[in-house]
Amino acid sequence: SAAPSRGRAGATRSASAPAAMSQLAGAPIECALVLDRVKLARATAGTGTRPVALARLETEAGEGPLTDALTGTGTAAMNHVGSDFRWARYRPYLQDAGFASVLGLRLSLDEGTEAAIAFFATDSQAFPLPVIAEARSFTDLASRGLRLALELQSASTRASDLQSALESRTSIDIACGVIMAQNRCSYTDAIAIISKASSHRNIKLRKVAEGILASLPGGAPDTHFEH
Repeated sequence: SAAPSRGRAGATRSASAPAAMSQLAGAPIECALVLDRVKLARATAGTGTRPVALARLETEAGEGPLTDALTGTGTAAMNHVGSDFRWARYRPYLQDAGFASVLGLRLSLDEGTEAAIAFFATDSQAFPLPVIAEARSFTDLASRGLRLALELQSASTRASDLQSALESRTSIDIACGVIMAQNRCSYTDAIAIISKASSHRNIKLRKVAEGILASLPGGAPDTHFEH
């Protein structure tokens, strides 16, 4: 089952990755994915609590397969965790989790977005060169899928923001109309009255407008827009 606090866009990719890699490596594989986007907190996805915890511990340690994949050549493999001397701060976490091999690969995404996926195996030598080569081909497909998921997520967010802005603007315009009718003033004067109330009460213009509309005899009119 999937671990909690997974990013929605990363969830699909991390769910299909272990099956493909387990078939390639001939052994059970778990995985974790990290996604970094400008002005957003790092998103972490995984196939269980162990890989997700390891991804977060790697962020704290500042080293490991995901870090090396993102900052280096794009590929980081360790096939003998017990005897390898790299990642001195991070390697004990791998051993405590019972993993003997790990492979980190960078995903190819658009500018401003970075992601990497790490595969974990309890067996040593789970990621020889032929498996790594096949894994790179798989990550090319995963990259395209993740790019599409992020584009769809971004489009959905923009649509939601636009709808909210339209509803907010409509509430303010209708409230201005009420004030204009009551005070026989211009639109400029009406918006100034709402702005003054907003500043005085330290609440948003939309909230002031909604309060005015809610006090109407028939209640507030519907300002929702259908998608």
